[in-house]
Order: sequence, then structure tokens, then C-alpha cells
Amino acid sequence: MRAAIVRIVLLLSVTAASISCGGGGGGNVGGGGGDPATPKSGLKITTSSVPAALQAHAYSTKLAAVNGQGALHWSIARISPTTLFVDGLAIDANTGVISGAPTFSGTGGFTATVTDSASPVRTASENFTLTAYPLLTATPAQPATVIEYQSPNNVTSPITGGFPPVGFSVTSGTMPPGLRFGSNGTMSGAAYATGTYQFTVMAQDSFSPPETATQTMTITVAPPLFMLTNSLPSRVVINRPFSGKIVGLGGVPPYKFALDNVNSLPAGLTLDTNSGVVSGTPTTAQSSFFTITADDSSSPRQTAVAPYSITVAQPLGRNDTPATATLIGNGSYPASISPYIDPPNGAPLAADNDYYKVISAGAATVHVETSAKRGHPNNPLDTVIEIVDPNGARLNTCRQPGDTVSAFSGPCINDDISDSPHIQDSALDFQVPGTSDTSTTLYIHIFDWRGDARPDMTYFLQVSGAIVPQH
Repeated sequence: MRAAIVRIVLLLSVTAASISCGGGGGGNVGGGGGDPATPKSGLKITTSSVPAALQAHAYSTKLAAVNGQGALHWSIARISPTTLFVDGLAIDANTGVISGAPTFSGTGGFTATVTDSASPVRTASENFTLTAYPLLTATPAQPATVIEYQSPNNVTSPITGGFPPVGFSVTSGTMPPGLRFGSNGTMSGAAYATGTYQFTVMAQDSFSPPETATQTMTITVAPPLFMLTNSLPSRVVINRPFSGKIVGLGGVPPYKFALDNVNSLPAGLTLDTNSGVVSGTPTTAQSSFFTITADDSSSPRQTAVAPYSITVAQPLGRNDTPATATLIGNGSYPASISPYIDPPNGAPLAADNDYYKVISAGAATVHVETSAKRGHPNNPLDTVIEIVDPNGARLNTCRQPGDTVSAFSGPCINDDISDSPHIQDSALDFQVPGTSDTSTTLYIHIFDWRGDARPDMTYFLQVSGAIVPQH
């Protein structure tokens, strides 16, 4: 019995000594610090991306991981059977260094896997993409043509590939002035001198050390497409001197003009074949349709063809009084106060007047209206309409604009179509006296209420109800 008690006391003594000396892991566990050999989190690859490479050139990069225990072991594999692999590169199983010389071109992918020496073994994997740029390659350049003053339309350098950015420079010859290469080898700008240019272009990439390549290019800058514009007026006045010009655009001047052999210019007009000027004094009221052909001076020459039409009409003449009023019918007529040629010498007179002669059947309603402010809000012309007899006396069988009820018994004068909204153009409805088998001539008087009309004050006169009786 005594011996048993001694053995128990000795055992307790050994246990207490072990605890007081801090042996084993029990003390750390009791302090909450944990086993220093046990990581706080799992094995993880910390490399987020890998740098680009240049095909067939030496490459090296290192992958890293944390929270591994003991020696690490690395490997790479395909992401999937259809994903481009980083052929030509391998990973050092012990260091995680990827090296070699890529034999692929483009963006490949791989799965990197790392395992540690813990028991059991822990594993981490990440997918990566790696771009291998192709080598600078110079291919035979086909001669190119660009149009003067226009975009070169996808003309590119014959040198492709290289580690970006790639710079381009001309080492010999002359590049068309106005054109340049961008960093991707695409030509931009606009050439501003015709001719054929041969030059050598050199490309240098950003690899270390950089690689270079050269190639010769030939570019022809051709003149713009040659065309003729519709530069002649469609209406000229009989027996009044006229001068107009066929205008050519593009091509290479000087131009040579010709009239077709089928139709002709209005009688009295001629074409200057060197300048394109059409001039003379038209002698016959007629409508003429003709075609002009023109050649430029480029080699090979360009030819342009365009149709034209000119109507020779009677002049409106001066219409400052009822006696010189312009005869008109239904329709819309452009005009200005005063006419540009009135008076022939000196500035236009203040308080100019326009008179128009209208013939209609008895009992008809004639509507007259101006449009100046509504067409051009900045037009200073504030028109007034008045309907008078041959002596200029105002008639009194009118109705104001918008009135469809009142009898035609008001004075034939109107300043503004309405006050709200304020429309400064003018309008009137006139009831023609007599029966339908008779006719009456009335005169429309247009003037500016301020009396300061000038040639740049334009307006349109609209007329309806001008029915000329048939006899």
C-alpha cells in the first residue's frame, strides 16, 4: 500500500513538472496562439497575371504562392482541349519559374497548379492567359492609290507583328505629304499633292532589345473625282445680257468644255470651251435642254458629263405703279422690295412699291397672302397688302384674314395676319364684283409699312382664285 502511494505521487510530480516547463503544444493551445506550423489560411497562388511574350524569343516569369507548408511543387496544363496552349513554355516544378521561347502566336491559356508538403497535401490552381506577339514580318507591298484630299481608306504598312507599341518611320524616299502611319501601321491623314511616291518604311517594336524590319512602298496620289456642278440659273430674261459659268470640281485644271451635238443653248448664248462661261443676250423666249461634257488635265484624263436646262422668259419689268404691274396668275411668286435694278443708279428709293395685275371672274373670291417673316424670322420686312383699281384707289370689297362670316364690305388693306400670335405677314380675301360671265382686273399693291424697303427684303406672294374667263 505504501509503495502504491509513492508511485502516484511521483507520477503527479512528473506531470506538474512537464506543465510548468511549457513542453509540447498544450501551453500554446491554452494561450490561444495556435501551432506556428499550422497556417491561418489555405494554400493560395498570389500571382494575378503574367506578362506578354514575343514569339520565338526567350521568356521568363515566376509564379508565387502563400500559406504553403514545406517544399512546393508546380505544374501547368491546358485549360481545355479547345484552348490555345502556351507551347514552347514550361514551368520549373520547384521554383515556379515559367520559361522558354513561345512557339505559338496569339493569346494562349494554361492552368497553373501548386501543391505543398503538408500531410495531407494541399493544392491550389489558377487559370492564366498569356499573349505571344508575332515577330515583325515584312511582306511584299502592292502599289496603292489614294485620292488627293481624302482619307487613305485602310492603306496599311506592309510590316506586321512585333511587340507593341510599334513605331514606323521613313528611312529613304518620300512619303506623300499629308499622310502618316499610326502605331498600328494604319495610314491616316490626307495627301495634298498628286504624284507617285516610293519610299522605304522601317518598323521598330518595343521588345528589349527591339527588333526592326523594313519594306519599300509605292503610293500614287490621284486627283479627286472630276464632276460638273449645277451652276447655271434655270431662268434668264429675254433680250438682257447674261453671263454664267459651268463650274468643275476635282480633277486637275485647266478643264476643257464642249456642248453635245444633240441639243443647243438658247438662241443668243454661246459656250467658251476653255473657261466654261456661257454668255450672250438671249433673243428667243424658249426652254432649252442641253448636255455639257468636260475633260480635265490629269493623265489619264477624267471626263465629266452633266445635263442643264435654261428657260428664257419675259422680264417681270418694273412694277412700281399699276401701269407697270406684273401680270400673274395663281401660285407663289418670289420677290423683293425694291427690285435690285430699281433705280439703275444709286441707292433704292425709300417707300418702294410692288404692283401685280390679276384677272378673275366676277363673283369669285381671290385670296392674296405674303410670306416674309414666317419664312425668315430675321427678315426686317413687315409687308402690307392693298388691293387697288387701275388708278391706285383702294377698293372696299375685302375681308380680313381668318374672317369667314362677314360680308365683303371692308377696306382692302391688311398689315398683320393676326395679333395673337403676332404674325407680321399680310393676307386679304377679295370678292370680285359682277357675275361669273364677266371679268375684272385688280391690282395687288405690296409695300413696307415703315417705308424703308431695301433690295435684301425678300418675300413670297401667294395668289389663288385668279380665274381668267374663257370666251
